Amino acid sequence: MSGLDEEDFTILTEIQKDGRISYVKLSRKTGIPDSTIHDKIKRLISKGVIKKFITILNDEKVGVNIVAIIGVETGAKLYKNVAEALCEVEAVVEVYGTTAEFDLIIKVRTSTRDELSKILNQIRKIDGVDDIYVSSILEVFKEEHTLPLKEPKKS
Repeated sequence: MSGLDEEDFTILTEIQKDGRISYVKLSRKTGIPDSTIHDKIKRLISKGVIKKFITILNDEKVGVNIVAIIGVETGAKLYKNVAEALCEVEAVVEVYGTTAEFDLIIKVRTSTRDELSKILNQIRKIDGVDDIYVSSILEVFKEEHTLPLKEPKKS
């Protein structure tokens, strides 16, 4: 599959829940020696399995709670240029190339509707953007920042 063993998946599952967990606590929770955990995490980082450790903020408490999902239509020739330009817009937090109705789908997070309006105008001005379709998010029922990992089957 991915060159990961059962212990790797166990460690990854736990550190996705709490990236600040100590190796000692993780060892107690998983039954894997803390020295093994240290070595495995170091290896997972060097192999690029773990990209980085981040802090997930409460959007309401920091005042960045306006969210929009935007479909972007581009010309085929400028598709990659548009995607790269969108990645440079600070409020754009996700950019996806799709097989859907739109060439690109992006997620924007901002503090105010006025700021969202300015960002939408900035996006419209990107060379190659033919049209945008904006959906404002009213409620969030589920938003995960983890991957659903499946451990390898035991033989």
